[in-house]
Amino acid sequence: MAIEKEEWDYKSPGISDDLFLRSKAGLTREEIRAIIVSKARIKGNERILDVGTGSGSVSIEFARFGCDVTAVEKDDENFEIARKNIERFGLNDKIELISGEMEHVDLNNRFDLIFFGGTDNLEKSFDNAFKHLKNGGRIIIAAVRLETVVEALTIVKDRGIYPEILNICLNKGKDLGGKTALSPSYPVFLIYGEK
Repeated sequence: MAIEKEEWDYKSPGISDDLFLRSKAGLTREEIRAIIVSKARIKGNERILDVGTGSGSVSIEFARFGCDVTAVEKDDENFEIARKNIERFGLNDKIELISGEMEHVDLNNRFDLIFFGGTDNLEKSFDNAFKHLKNGGRIIIAAVRLETVVEALTIVKDRGIYPEILNICLNKGKDLGGKTALSPSYPVFLIYGEK
């Protein structure tokens, strides 16, 4: 069965959430993806490593800007959703999808940016990924749990990166009895800096 190709006719990041198949890990919201892309400071020809890609939405955003992405996902169901999303957006030639745990994945490339969307086994995953980051390359870690934020800050500081931290709290309008109420989503922390 052929997968229906999705179109996003805009150059701006933040592809509409409803164009993605969702994995059980959820979906990085379109506004959060737009901020991640802005903090990445990409020019469009970078090599990017996406650790814990989940549905593949962040990888897709980067690939649409011309970046070559290596996306790693350990969960079989999430991997299959990411594969389908990548195919739906016609980006198989820009995104290499690898099944496995980041701490055990062998990489042959050097990366300009490493994005951590999945934070299980963060320290071990970070160590394996970090050795493939170019000097001057950027790290971005997305976290929703406070314990992960503390762990991420410790990990990056222990490796000589003095990161910035951004807390994003999204509230979207929704109908409530014919009027508009704000519906919150989990706050997201971005920890980011340069090697």
